[in-house]
Amino acid sequence: MKSAFSPASSGSAWFDVKYYKLNLRISAAAFRLSGVAGITGICNQNNPQYLTLDLANAMHIDSVIVGRKAAKFMQQASLFNLALDSSYRRGDIITADVYYGGTPVASGFGSFQFGWHSGTPWVWSLSEPYGARDWWPCKDDPSDKADSADIFITCDTAYMAGSNGRLAGVRFNSDGTKTTHWQERYPIATYLVSVAVTNFATFSDWFRYGASDSMEILNYVIPESLASARSQLGVTTGALEIFSGLFGLYPFIHEKYGHSQFGSGAMEHQTMTSTAGFSEETIIHELAHQWFGDMITCRSWSHLWLNEGFATYCTALYKEMKYGEASYREFINLQMDGAKKADGSLFVLDTADVRQLFYSYRVYSKGAAVLHMLRHVLGDSVFFKSMYAYANEPSLKYGTAATQDFRSICERTSGEDLGYFFNEWIYGENYPHYIYTWRVSDSAGTQWLTLTINQTTGTLNPAFFKMPVDIRLKGAGWDSAVTIFNDSPEQTFSFAVRQSVDSVQLDPGSWILKAVTEEPLPGAGWSLYQNYPNPFNSTTIVRYSVPNRAKVVLSVYDILGRRVSTLFRGVQMLGTYESTWDAGKFPSGVYFYRLEAVSANYPGTRFTRVKPMIILR
Repeated sequence: MKSAFSPASSGSAWFDVKYYKLNLRISAAAFRLSGVAGITGICNQNNPQYLTLDLANAMHIDSVIVGRKAAKFMQQASLFNLALDSSYRRGDIITADVYYGGTPVASGFGSFQFGWHSGTPWVWSLSEPYGARDWWPCKDDPSDKADSADIFITCDTAYMAGSNGRLAGVRFNSDGTKTTHWQERYPIATYLVSVAVTNFATFSDWFRYGASDSMEILNYVIPESLASARSQLGVTTGALEIFSGLFGLYPFIHEKYGHSQFGSGAMEHQTMTSTAGFSEETIIHELAHQWFGDMITCRSWSHLWLNEGFATYCTALYKEMKYGEASYREFINLQMDGAKKADGSLFVLDTADVRQLFYSYRVYSKGAAVLHMLRHVLGDSVFFKSMYAYANEPSLKYGTAATQDFRSICERTSGEDLGYFFNEWIYGENYPHYIYTWRVSDSAGTQWLTLTINQTTGTLNPAFFKMPVDIRLKGAGWDSAVTIFNDSPEQTFSFAVRQSVDSVQLDPGSWILKAVTEEPLPGAGWSLYQNYPNPFNSTTIVRYSVPNRAKVVLSVYDILGRRVSTLFRGVQMLGTYESTWDAGKFPSGVYFYRLEAVSANYPGTRFTRVKPMIILR
């Protein structure tokens, strides 16, 4: 859904946010939100006249205090300007308290929702990507993370309020409300700040990451979902162990992890994922975001694949670690199939349309496919070292990253120039379609396999993909592999082979996002030739060609469709063959010869041809 306003933050670029203090009052039954948003940041220019921040005008500003003085302000559709005096200089701290209220109008995926479950009010937020401004004043830009935040939520005493960070306390008020205080002491992006309010049932698990160290996994679920939540959320502890082993200890270890149930989808709110259901893949995906998305946040929405592609691929890694390679392959093959449907580049050029920005085939499936391919390009050891180095890079950890940052770390770790890979797979479109042919010839007693690869992409960006490509060669009783580097749209490679080759497979391990077609060389494909002589008196010769190892049946039928002779039944290798039919005992007339073949190397590939012949006496 397109936002009704420009999605780019209007927040002043010279203002570096350091801290948010949200003091929110939620009237769930009345569908009303009011409060005070305290914003603290550093001034990075001299004599600014105005401070511009983001807020949708459905939320009416009552007053603003800058420093300790009332400030003039002007509210527009999705922003407001605060008048500043001329005393601020570069490096000064600016504080603003914004008093506001209203009924948020949700945008995107439902930035702030008032709803119900079983007749009970239910309130939740999901601000990604541009929805934080729908319900609180902020600089709504993922590149400017606050160092910390305090979130106070006042609501009816019958309800519980979940949010980010550590539960610092609950205060009961004289007016029949209570105020829940959450402290977030790790850097946080605006879209990751969350609230969830209703009559939650709660339960906890514990992540034990040391002999005497543990962290609470705190779960808030609606009462009618308590039993299913208890039975399904137990996978979280094991997943925390797996990801901590791969990428370093859970990044918010001094606060918590957990889940708060909301009405639709799932969202990786920092330290407390919001989710409608509890499927294993959903729980694992959102947990992976705590490293990739929350700890390291995409610097701009164009680089969203660094969030979603990584979390999707981490789900594949979790399956591999827990259930084995077959589970990894099953999951990643689904992502590869989805990635083939993606339009546009993985680097999102137009970030205004929220649905297109989160187009799953692109940033989720293709993002995961790119990491799957990168793993093979680098090799397991270097790939996992690169992932760990990226997650623990001091300049990125608890900050933001762009694609170039990830590329630089992979190049530093591997010692390779990976420009070709990132340029074509992140900034390019589509995927390669390989069309290949091969033949074996003899030269001075040595057999040579000649392999020709042609590549099309359906686009000029890129006109072709440079990639290392695995080739599998198979013959009777032997099997071998070689890797070539395909770096032109048409390329020929030659290999000495020790004996007859029955089949050649391109990328047999399915490491490349691709389409592939094997084309037989002229004259070397499946063929059934006309018998000779024809017509004939007593004997005739039937000739046919087989392009690879296959189970072959060559039969003769009479005019009524009855099989009268079998000329050959068995397995044959690549080549051209002849069979002689001695028809001396059969009367004159029309007969048919039929070739049936099933490839032994490519199950499911069948060939059937029928031709007529005439006995004439």
